[in-house]
This record gives sequence, C-alpha cells and structure tokens, in this order.
Amino acid sequence: MTLRVADLDARALAEALRLLGVREVPAHRHGAARELRARLADHRTVRDLLERAPDEAREAFRRLAGEGPARVEDLLDRGWAGRGMLPAPLDWLQRRALVAPGADGRVHALAEPREALATPTLGLEPEPASDHLPSEQSSSAHPPTPERRGGEARVLAARSVVVADPETLDRLTAVAELGLEAVSDTVAVATAAPEEVQRALRAEGVDLIGEHAVTVDAAEAALPNAPQRAVGPKQVRALLERALAEQRQVWVRYFASSRAGATTERTVDPWRLRDDLLVGWCHLRRDQRTFAVGRIGEAVMLPEAIDHHEPGAS
Repeated sequence: MTLRVADLDARALAEALRLLGVREVPAHRHGAARELRARLADHRTVRDLLERAPDEAREAFRRLAGEGPARVEDLLDRGWAGRGMLPAPLDWLQRRALVAPGADGRVHALAEPREALATPTLGLEPEPASDHLPSEQSSSAHPPTPERRGGEARVLAARSVVVADPETLDRLTAVAELGLEAVSDTVAVATAAPEEVQRALRAEGVDLIGEHAVTVDAAEAALPNAPQRAVGPKQVRALLERALAEQRQVWVRYFASSRAGATTERTVDPWRLRDDLLVGWCHLRRDQRTFAVGRIGEAVMLPEAIDHHEPGAS
C-alpha cells in the first residue's frame, strides 16, 4: 500500500499548501494536488521542512521513509485511537503532507516527499547521461508485457539540469535556442554542456546562483559589498576570519555529526572562532550554535552585516 498526495482530501491539501507559503490555493482539488505534488517532489523543500520539524518528528519521518509504514505505538511509544489527526509530533508532519495514516492503521510516509528525500541532488554532469524521468505524456506507447506493469515514461539524454522557479522555467523553455525540456514545474534538462547552458541563461538575463561569488584569499583585500566563496578547510577558515573582522554574515554548507552526516545549509552571524569551532547565531535554528570548521564543506561570506550580536560582547 502506497499513499500519495493524490490520496489526501481537499482540506488536507489546502492546509499543507498554506503551510508551505502558498497564498492562493487552487480551488479545485485536482489543482491543489498538482501544486502540492510539485512542491513535495523537490528535495530542497522536503529537506528544509525536516530541518524545521521537531526532532522526534524528523526522526519518525526518516524511519518511515527508510523502513516503511509503522504503527504510532512503535514510533512514539504511545497509543492512538486511529481517528482524526495523528498525535504530536506526528501531526506536524501530517499537516504538511509528509505523512498520513493508512487504512491499515499504520503511518505512511507519502511517496512524493519520500522519493524527493532519497534524491538529494540533480548534479550537473559534464559527460552525457541518460535519465528515466516521469511524464504525463509519453513519446511512444508500448503494449503491456508480463514484465511491464503499465504506466508511461520517456527517456531523455541530459548533460545539464536547470532548476528554477516555475515562472522563470516557463519563460526559459519557450526559448528555442536554449533547448530546455521541462520535466516538472521547476526542473528542466538539456543535451548541451553546462557551460553552454550557463552562457545562454546569462544572455537571457537570468541570474545564476553563486555567479558573483569569488574565491577568498586571506592575503587579498575583500571586495566591497560582494559575496566571497571558500571550499576546503584552509579557505573556509580564512573566510570565517575575514567575516568576523568585517562583521558580515556567512552562508555555510554543513555536514552534521548526527543523522548520518546529513547536509544542511545555514546563514550564520559569526561571533567567535576558536579551536576550529565557529560560534554564532544560526538563522535556521534562530539560536546560538557551534559549528566544527572541519564539517563546513563550503562557505560564502555575504554582503549583509550580522543581525545578532553575541550577548555581553562589547
């Protein structure tokens, strides 16, 4: 038994969309399901939701996604009548359409966010590759065989993947020179190499994430009001030292010591750097946090000044 977004009722769909920040929820149930399905199929959306989830809820979802459906008693060590909302903190996940109770009396991770969590990146690969990508329309139909369970699919040769908001992607796929083929509301693929696609996007006036970042050099003066990027322990430490001196925010890609080294992306107001530990205000957690410099895989010093100062600091 597999539960999907399409199995939710209209009320659950509308609530989940509102909690995801959608101001105008489609009135028709099928439209709402389509909108929610597209959002929960995005790895970044699911990852960010789990980062904000209560700890017990986050662990429950990861268990359901990895091991399959489970009873409430096994997840929370408490009973459940089997009607209405799931008990806290599973209700946090249910209201955001990450999980739902099934007719079998067990809690299921919905297929869309479960599959999105298992696909952390759509990395740009320079060599040709083939991907099996779902589609609502197939380029060809095949009669069912004993080995084939039906459904439709198409295979696209892709060398580049473009991820953008739906409005931008609609505009870009209409430009024939780009050769982009949309595979969802926010993802398109192209047979051209990433460098060629990037040049074409710039020509269309599209801002590329990280385009203006430069590698930090501890011996060079910082560029005014410009982000700077660092990869690797020495570069990251040099960037953090400069951010501390200039009182500027930093964005970090951090590999947590718990949760099997899960990657998180955070904006931090740096306060202190000592013994390879960065202490500062984490905008994601809205609290003071300590980060091991060795677990920061990438850092960007942002133009913005820090918002939060260390309590008691002069």
